[in-house]
Amino acid sequence: MKETVGPEYFNMWRSASDPDFPWPSLLIASTITGIWYWCTDQTIVQRVLGAKSLEDAQKGALFAGVLKFLPAFILILPGTLAYVLFQQDIEDPNQTLPVLINELLPTGLKGIFAAALLAALMSTIAAALNSCSSLVALDIVKRIKPNLSDDSQVKIGRYTAVVVMIIAILWSTQGDKFGSIFEAINNMAGALAPPVATVFLLGIFYKKGTKDAAFYTLLIGLILGIALFLIDFKPISGASYITDMGIPFLMRTWWVFCICCVLYFIISAITPKTDPEVLSQTTLVKPGDIFKGKEGKKGLKDIRVLAGLVFAALVILYCVFG
Repeated sequence: MKETVGPEYFNMWRSASDPDFPWPSLLIASTITGIWYWCTDQTIVQRVLGAKSLEDAQKGALFAGVLKFLPAFILILPGTLAYVLFQQDIEDPNQTLPVLINELLPTGLKGIFAAALLAALMSTIAAALNSCSSLVALDIVKRIKPNLSDDSQVKIGRYTAVVVMIIAILWSTQGDKFGSIFEAINNMAGALAPPVATVFLLGIFYKKGTKDAAFYTLLIGLILGIALFLIDFKPISGASYITDMGIPFLMRTWWVFCICCVLYFIISAITPKTDPEVLSQTTLVKPGDIFKGKEGKKGLKDIRVLAGLVFAALVILYCVFG
């Protein structure tokens, strides 16, 4: 790579003063976006809801967490190899994968690789479009018109998929305005994740929360997140105002999350309390109850033990390779 690549590029935990990826923002902001995606995103949740039982859903989620360890090596190792083998041939880090494909893969394998890449892309797009269609048809239109027929729901879902696809195509033209794919994904997720993560976490652990607090936190937080994203997105605002103030885009996610938490607490205090019977179905009486297992479940049959092993493995991997 012709750009200057210093030692910091090989260290995940950069200094807190790093202008792009300070370690505090990487730790806390990635946690917020991770909670939003892995715990609430419809493309993930719809698979959990399809499990035979709660235990199957829990173990399936943990198994997915174990599989998620692999992409770190799959994504990082090729970049390391490219740096060693073709450092002088890559002008832009985003060219790393194409260079590796052209230089290392024979003609036949290039086609297989392209087919596998397109298959994975199509699967992801299909899941996203299916989620958007279901959300609009069932969670929005069906609630407005309870007597809506099944055929009408299917049509609304199809129209939604087409509209979302067109919007995605138009927005994809802005992809090169970001420094990297990682920055693009996390920058956009940072506009959506904070209010959802706030409502999800506090909805579980804060028993004084109310439905009004959840609704207005989602609404205000979403508007605030998108507004700050647009203010900091140079092609639209004309300058990266927030980044130029010394606040990396990942830290912007953290501060919006903090604002959403404050909103949730304030609105919960001034709005009618939730019915205790309803609250008991979604919120823990005590935060420590999350560590209570089921009777008769011991050893590896206890979901807490499995979750602890996955977390321990994650910490070890961070310490060894971070």
